[in-house]
Amino acid sequence: MTKEHEIIKQDELIQQENSIDYVQSLRSSEEWEEVIAYEHMSSSAKSHSLTATTLRGEGMIGRLPLKFYNKDKTECVMVAHFGIKLCGHDGIIHGGLAATILDEMLAYVTIPNLPNLTGFTANLNVDYRKPIIANQWVIIKGKLEKLEGRKAWGKASIESLDHVLLTEATALYISPRTDGPVTKF
Repeated sequence: MTKEHEIIKQDELIQQENSIDYVQSLRSSEEWEEVIAYEHMSSSAKSHSLTATTLRGEGMIGRLPLKFYNKDKTECVMVAHFGIKLCGHDGIIHGGLAATILDEMLAYVTIPNLPNLTGFTANLNVDYRKPIIANQWVIIKGKLEKLEGRKAWGKASIESLDHVLLTEATALYISPRTDGPVTKF
């Protein structure tokens, strides 16, 4: 069985995580602040989250992504491992997972800048450049591009640890109006 078809155990993921040069450079930089992924979520929201719980585990998103923000929260970087159980084709990560991760990253850089610190994806455009191979660490980057009232535009990408672009996206997020009737779901 080849490495991209194995389930990598927690001990090995921890060793790999601690040896990633890019992570060490972010941690030593004064421009970036490390935060705990999903810490901002309530326990109820976290328990219902696709990426915080459902897709987490052995052979999936095996470790909590390492997450870093710039000082004004207009840029975010995450480093994550995608396991073999997240494939759409044998040994290749599902494109829907890539879109989900990019949508989440775009929310990280747009929503903190929107009124009432809330917003929803109005559109998401994803361009798949190269396959994301299973059992690899990836870098997910996001940046706020433009802010206009209740609208925020961002761009995000997934790249390999050697900075090869794999997938990229742009999105528009909109903060709900607060002057009309409130709809509860």
